[in-house]
Amino acid sequence: MRSAFQGRGRPLFVAGTLILGASLAGCQAPGPTWGTGTVTETDPWGGYQAVVSIPAPDAPPRVFECKGPWAPNTTDINIMADFGQQAISHTEVMQPDGSMAPGSVLLANEPKLRVDIAWADAIGYSVPTRVAFTEETRWSVAGVTIGTSIADVEKANGRPFRMVGFGGNNGGVVMDWRGGQLANLAGPCRLGVQFSISALASNAAQARASGPKVFSSSDPAIRALSPTVGLFWVNYKW
Repeated sequence: MRSAFQGRGRPLFVAGTLILGASLAGCQAPGPTWGTGTVTETDPWGGYQAVVSIPAPDAPPRVFECKGPWAPNTTDINIMADFGQQAISHTEVMQPDGSMAPGSVLLANEPKLRVDIAWADAIGYSVPTRVAFTEETRWSVAGVTIGTSIADVEKANGRPFRMVGFGGNNGGVVMDWRGGQLANLAGPCRLGVQFSISALASNAAQARASGPKVFSSSDPAIRALSPTVGLFWVNYKW
């Protein structure tokens, strides 16, 4: 049996991407990793296997789509197959209704790549109901990422949308995409966004756009605060 480090003339982690299907374009030298995966190769002398470490992406944001490892029929095992068994841990995560229940966490110790996954079947870790990203994530959904301006979110949606005024736990949350592009992601996925504003905004300006009132994203009182995306998540609607 040949050594797993012989032949082919390519870095071992590149072979790993063929098996695991993780998008690693733009990666540099191995550092923090997605986890490990088993690479199987064959040649005239037979077959051989190697356990490889898959380096985590470093530069561009990861793009979330409601397919592949995030498809509506995905399971914990599917996600492990793509990102490596060691990349997944289990703990309580937020559910679509705001409660906490057992779920899966991808890359728990890497805030910029972490994803929390809630399941309808919390025992079998299947039938996803919600995936959530951190406040410093490099993931994006339909062009929306942390720090995206409200004007750019409106452009991505193709029209103004409705949101809750600022203040309180639900302040700045989008309530209705008004039939725009962000209301029509592929599959049963629905994007949720919460905007944040600068702490330096004047009290008077904040008061004009605060409270439980629902505002249009194009409202001058909202735009005066220059909101940006502070948090986002995806719910699966069945």
